[in-house]
Amino acid sequence: MKYFEGLLDEKDRKILAELDRNARQTDSEIARKVRISKQVANYRIKNLVDKGIISNFYTLINVGELGFSSYYLFFQFENLNEKEEKSLLEQIKSRSYVGWLVSGTGRWDAVILIYAKSASDFNIFLNELLELCANRVHEYRFTSLISAEHIGYKFLNEKNLISAQQTDSSLPLKLDKTDRLILKTISQNARLSVVDISEKLKMPIHVAHYHLKELLKKNVIEAFKPKIEVNKLGLQWHLLLVQFSAAKEARRREFIDFCHVNSRIYYVTNTIGEYNLMLDIHVKDTEEFRKVLFDLKEKFSDVIKIYESIIIFHEYKIDYFTDLFL
Repeated sequence: MKYFEGLLDEKDRKILAELDRNARQTDSEIARKVRISKQVANYRIKNLVDKGIISNFYTLINVGELGFSSYYLFFQFENLNEKEEKSLLEQIKSRSYVGWLVSGTGRWDAVILIYAKSASDFNIFLNELLELCANRVHEYRFTSLISAEHIGYKFLNEKNLISAQQTDSSLPLKLDKTDRLILKTISQNARLSVVDISEKLKMPIHVAHYHLKELLKKNVIEAFKPKIEVNKLGLQWHLLLVQFSAAKEARRREFIDFCHVNSRIYYVTNTIGEYNLMLDIHVKDTEEFRKVLFDLKEKFSDVIKIYESIIIFHEYKIDYFTDLFL
């Protein structure tokens, strides 16, 4: 997909694709795969960060393995100007139980991911947010995550993508203090070396290396990702919310499988509640989004009962290991 001609050259695109596969790869490893020198790889990665194309590197953690469920909360605001909305979203962002927060336009002005150990805890957090927003929430809905698959940035490379999974809460794995400190340390700095981790946490290198290896082995850590600001590449980010009809389970599965391989869809989230499926879609413009939507509707009209879409303007937060987990 040649969406970003003039914004990225072929080497930058390949570097981003490698970072998307595994952001913890060293500059030397990336350089070898892209066939450039280590110095050039280092310079280009730094340049992508300086330009704001990469805003940070985060660690994708399966919070279900920690015994937490994920709830998506949809807010439609009223009586808010742009400055007031931004201030309110910054306050929501600071809550330790908030793992993801985006703003956009459509039926919903904000989508908030809340981590909670129980429905009771979620209710407490929901009421706290409603109190924080006072009379500024016109309408809200929520769903609960069943499973999700982070497929990767397909506009960089549609082949050899490495998917990462999210699941609902399960019997929590036993993590000690060292595990949690390491997860917190690399949560928003996925490329931090083991040496740097050991220095920050004042522990021997071999201890940091062992715990990191075990966290990967146990699938607590699913992936290391770059946060790419797609708008900097001239792309639009749409969130499509789908409510299923009474179609048979086999047809629903076909629909979800089709979404996994669609070249514009990079995140597929199965939920229960107001919506049954959330699809993150990257396109060059609204017309291309319409084509994706019509393709889904024509092939699966028996599955899609209701759909809504949001154009995402800004991602305020993405954090899979907040202070709530410490």
